[in-house]
Amino acid sequence: MANVIRNMNFKPILEKITYQRLSEPEQNSNVNVQVWDEMEVKRLRSDAVKVELQRNIKPDPSCLFTVEARIGVEVIVNTSEFDALDDAVEFFKTSPVTRVLVNNLVTILANLTTHSQLGPIITAPMCQFPK
Repeated sequence: MANVIRNMNFKPILEKITYQRLSEPEQNSNVNVQVWDEMEVKRLRSDAVKVELQRNIKPDPSCLFTVEARIGVEVIVNTSEFDALDDAVEFFKTSPVTRVLVNNLVTILANLTTHSQLGPIITAPMCQFPK
């Protein structure tokens, strides 16, 4: 399966940003920031797929703000190798493509949250998929 990705020359494109400001937290309350990622792989052509990665940031309890950012990239694939995959999403979760996407998302989210109540939210440059 090592030859699934035919060309690593790609450009990530921002697909969606949602930032919703919420109420201030109650005084002296603890706020936990939950971060998780979601991935989709869509077939565009016989030799190309679109890989999209979304990072979600939501405080618990619900306050301050919520953020969702989605970035995608078109990847040229070897058709026969790609078709032989049991699960394309699982393959791409550990691929260099995902490392590029998550690094871009981390930078975008840090810039986006710079002027939030908490200051910049710096999330780990590694995917955090729910179990």
